[in-house]
Amino acid sequence: MKNEKIKSELKQGNCVFGTMLTNSVSPRWAGHFANIGLDYVVIDTEHSPFNRSEVANLINSFNLGNVCPIVRIPIPAAHYATMHLDAGAGGILAPYCETKEEAEEIVGAVKWKPLKGKLLSDIIKHNKFPSKESKVYLENLKQKIFV
Repeated sequence: MKNEKIKSELKQGNCVFGTMLTNSVSPRWAGHFANIGLDYVVIDTEHSPFNRSEVANLINSFNLGNVCPIVRIPIPAAHYATMHLDAGAGGILAPYCETKEEAEEIVGAVKWKPLKGKLLSDIIKHNKFPSKESKVYLENLKQKIFV
C-alpha cells in the first residue's frame, strides 16, 4: 500500500516527495504525478472549491496509481476527515488544530474510525478497547492512515 511505503520511508529517515493540488478536478493529474515520481498529493479542500464527488473522483484516480492521496480538510472536524477516508484517502491534513479537543477529535476520527462517544473516549484516555479483536483490527487499520 502506498501510504505504508511512505510511512516506512519516513521512519528510515528517507525523503518522500509530493505536491498540493488545488482548483483542478482532472483525473489526468494522477498519471502525471506518478510519472514524475511523486509519492503523495495533498488535495486541498480548505482553499479550493471542490465538492465531495470531485474529491472522491480525484482520490480514486490517485489510488489507481502509485501516488497516495492525502486530503486537507477545511476545518478540524471529524465528519470531514471520515468523509474523505470513506472515499479512500490515505491520510488527512487538518489545518488549525488549536486546542487539545480539536486534536483529539481528528485523531479519534482518523485513527480509531468507526468508534465514537464512550468507546472512543475509553481508547484515547485509558487505552481500553471494546474487545481483543477490535484492538487488533483498529491497531492494524491505524497503521495505514496519515494524520
